[in-house]
Amino acid sequence: MARLGRFLDVSLPVLTAVVFVILWIYVALAVLTDSSLPADSWDWLSGLELVPAVIAWLALLPLAVFLWAWQAELSPVIFGLVMALLVGWSFLAWSSLVRAVARRRRRSH
Repeated sequence: MARLGRFLDVSLPVLTAVVFVILWIYVALAVLTDSSLPADSWDWLSGLELVPAVIAWLALLPLAVFLWAWQAELSPVIFGLVMALLVGWSFLAWSSLVRAVARRRRRSH
């Protein structure tokens, strides 16, 4: 059981960091290319049946929040606030990765 705990101690923050990297690449592509990618993604996400929609929203929550904000025609201030919260969320994900790796290194020495 201790081995599983050590695996999860590093693996979950790494997975979270990877999700946020994908999120920011997606956001950058959407903003820089002004493509229909966010609209198409929102149509897909909002068109799912209830159970798959709940699973998708939970698995893709940061991305789903971005898609919602992009499609909701929010004022620039509110949209900026949503993006600032996503940046903060990303910072927390990265800081947990750094802490987990540092703890792992201290334990191995």
